[in-house]
Amino acid sequence: MKVTAKSWFQDTSSQMYSSSSQKEEDTKKTELLQTKDQDTDRLLDSLKALSTSPTKKENSNFKMKSSKPDDSVGQLASMLARAETRIDVQQVASRAIRSLTNLKMALAASEGSDAKKIAQMIKRMEKLIKRIQKKLQHLSKEEQLENRRKRAEKDRKEQLAKEIQKELNTRRKKRRRDERNYANKEMAEDAKNSSAELTADMMNAISPGSAAGISPSMNAGSAAFDTSGISADMAMAESVSIDISV
Repeated sequence: MKVTAKSWFQDTSSQMYSSSSQKEEDTKKTELLQTKDQDTDRLLDSLKALSTSPTKKENSNFKMKSSKPDDSVGQLASMLARAETRIDVQQVASRAIRSLTNLKMALAASEGSDAKKIAQMIKRMEKLIKRIQKKLQHLSKEEQLENRRKRAEKDRKEQLAKEIQKELNTRRKKRRRDERNYANKEMAEDAKNSSAELTADMMNAISPGSAAGISPSMNAGSAAFDTSGISADMAMAESVSIDISV
């Protein structure tokens, strides 16, 4: 094959252009990953600052209608377990931050048993925020493994690509199982607390003073009525038993 100066120059220019294009593409990918990491770092810093900030109880005329936040810990934990992208996790983080802020405001204006309940909810919400931080770190690591696998496939390193994919699958399986268990635990805790509050409300609705307002004669009359009713029921039951035996 005859190589001329012109063809050599064209081949060299083509290689240089291809190399330059590949470098630009790699640079853009690196910058994109760095931007994502910076966004994640900023979110992590804000979450840490919020979860570790001290709660001060001050005198205030502010009154909360309910100690419950807009989103319960169990609900947010369930959403977190289903989230598979950074954007989804950041949305859960935003809702958790808003709920935690409302709880801390409510705690500042509460006292007694209400303050104790809210303090417990704050601890659970802060634990959830730590789980959010942890998941963002896991997703970042999984994304790095995914990029390594793609580079290995591009370089035709099939064995290395399989090993990376195996590690990635193991990490994801363990993370998802742990997130499901945590979500189920927090949802059960929410259900237990709701049941306890419902029982307490029902007990408060049954006021002991309502029976005290009835006169003794009325109580006696009602008791006699109840007794006659029971006697009638017993007589009916006996007649039914007799008919069955026949």
